[in-house]
Amino acid sequence: MENREIEDSNKLKHPTIKQYKSTARQAYFNFIKSNLGIGVIVLPVVTYQVGLLWSIFLFVPIAFSCVKSSQFMIEIADDLNTDNILYSDIIKQTLGILWAHILDIAIILQLIGLCIAYLIFLTESLAQSLLQIDIQMTKLQCLLITLIIVIPLSFVRKIHFFHSTSKYGFYSALASFCIILYDCQNRLSIIDNFHFSNLMNFKNTFNYVGVAILCCEGIFTVLPIRDSMKNKFEFKSVAAQSLMTAFGISIFLSLISSSTYQQDTQSIVLFSIQNPILEVVSLILYSISLLLTFPLQLFPAVQIVESMFQKNIFQYTSFHDIEENSNDDSPILKNADSICNKIENITCEKDDEVFEDRFFQIIIRSTLMITIYFIAYCVPHLSHFLNLIGSIFGSLLQFCFPVLVHMIYFKNSKSIRLVIQYAIILIVSILAIVLGTAESLKHLL
Repeated sequence: MENREIEDSNKLKHPTIKQYKSTARQAYFNFIKSNLGIGVIVLPVVTYQVGLLWSIFLFVPIAFSCVKSSQFMIEIADDLNTDNILYSDIIKQTLGILWAHILDIAIILQLIGLCIAYLIFLTESLAQSLLQIDIQMTKLQCLLITLIIVIPLSFVRKIHFFHSTSKYGFYSALASFCIILYDCQNRLSIIDNFHFSNLMNFKNTFNYVGVAILCCEGIFTVLPIRDSMKNKFEFKSVAAQSLMTAFGISIFLSLISSSTYQQDTQSIVLFSIQNPILEVVSLILYSISLLLTFPLQLFPAVQIVESMFQKNIFQYTSFHDIEENSNDDSPILKNADSICNKIENITCEKDDEVFEDRFFQIIIRSTLMITIYFIAYCVPHLSHFLNLIGSIFGSLLQFCFPVLVHMIYFKNSKSIRLVIQYAIILIVSILAIVLGTAESLKHLL
């Protein structure tokens, strides 16, 4: 997932920065790219766990909820008809500042969770690749090796470099998907008595839901991609088509691979490839894709955290100066209102960074990376961890918040059809949050 909402807001508030307006076709492919993340390569194993037929029934309401929640955000933006409207702006207008802060915290936690999942994949991929040349390494050793690549990426300040290379990451991911399908085709050709087994398994239902939700992780990019279009009002239909294509790729890959590998389906489907050369090539390709996406996932979370610290520091220093100069003639006191306004826009003073002082950036990013590495080392199973992230934060950000703001914004609407849509999405999200979280914690703890 490429969450550029925070950074895009900075760019769009600077009239001097030239904005390239995309066509409907470009927006279509951009939105597909933002919805194909790490959930795709974990979906096959949970598909096999719940059964091929039951996975389709489960995926349909999740896909429907994702499409409708994205359209809810677009409808609000179209009605406001305001340039540069973002997810957090809509939350602030409808639910208030407190909920906007809760949204920021949820975004930080989900993005850090995804970075942890990326790191787990990179670590396991490295261990699996080395195993092919008879080199065995522990999880801790592999994590330490990844430090060489991941740590420098976490300190990138000019994120534009990764914007220009992210498309190559997308192509790398597609190439690894093609290798999976090629291996499946080869295996099918040598299997004499192929049969579909384990069509329905209700017991593992909520092992599936959270991972499936993370296959629909593009809610953060809905409004920025809409705003980038020449004709913003075309994006509602473009987004629906794009989402259905991304869902089609996810469900097709999961059904084909899980039905082919069956009991040999690994927690990461790339590990199921029997040809060692193809397996290593696919792991390298997907690792490249995630390495190019990792800074894009981490950057918005870092930017929010840095903004919070900068805002608190600015408020403290300003208030301290005002107290020391509390006479009526003080220019600081006269300009207190302007100072408060500057606090809100402090993150817009620089395009790709919040703190001019590198010391603060190093402390914040180092703390985040230490946290990410520690959790990555402690997580025993990637699919259960992704299920936890998707069940809690994916449901809140992808489903609950869009429904609530749409209900409040269009509160005078009496459409029965709309009420039914609200009910379906909220039922899906509440069940995912409660039961999906409980199921994940049971396996992780």
